Amino acid sequence: MEFTSVKRRKVHEDVAEQIENQIISGALEVGTTLPSERSLMESFNVGRPAVREALLLLQRSGFVAVSSNGRPVVARPTASKILEQLSGSARILLSSKEGEHALQDSRRLFEAGIARHAAEEATPEDIDQLGKALEANRQSLDDLAAFERTDLGFHRTLAEIGGNPVFGALHEAMSDWLSMQRHVALRVSGVAENALASHQKIFDAVAARQPEQAWQAMDEHLREIKRRYHQGEDDGE
Repeated sequence: MEFTSVKRRKVHEDVAEQIENQIISGALEVGTTLPSERSLMESFNVGRPAVREALLLLQRSGFVAVSSNGRPVVARPTASKILEQLSGSARILLSSKEGEHALQDSRRLFEAGIARHAAEEATPEDIDQLGKALEANRQSLDDLAAFERTDLGFHRTLAEIGGNPVFGALHEAMSDWLSMQRHVALRVSGVAENALASHQKIFDAVAARQPEQAWQAMDEHLREIKRRYHQGEDDGE
């Protein structure tokens, strides 16, 4: 067996971890202003660069936010912030065909579940908003760029039904990671028209409160998008 030398952790990572642990334990409550840089330097016996890098790390993770007066305050990480940390890994995964297929299948399973959940939870107001998103998609059929935006809007509106912030954040993340799939697939002849017809089926199932039909309509829709995406890739070669 071969081993490599163990790297020592950087000082700012230790500082960030201690502050993070204080936040998680509740010793530092959300909204609390953190001590000044000088106080933190003295408490941790480190230099200013280490403190600043630690605060930047915590800010990227969502544990710290910068207030209007420029002082760092304790924050609560959001689902969006957590998923941002996975963005780099997702893009590495997308660099291989196997990884790309894995994310496509993950999106299909996730969004089919979202459609089912929407059919179970949608209020009359939710259905009205989804109907408006569908109509916007229909009206943009002759403009591919606009159709792509309203296509995303329809799926986003669906994910927001029920008010679960994790669903919305996951949808945004997957839409970003797989944006090229939508862009390429919609430029294959007939795909936009088929996508609109699928959106109509999904809307009808949600409006009729038919969870199984909503699941099936979304599953079929994304299977077709995946197939047409690979067709578009082959045509472009």
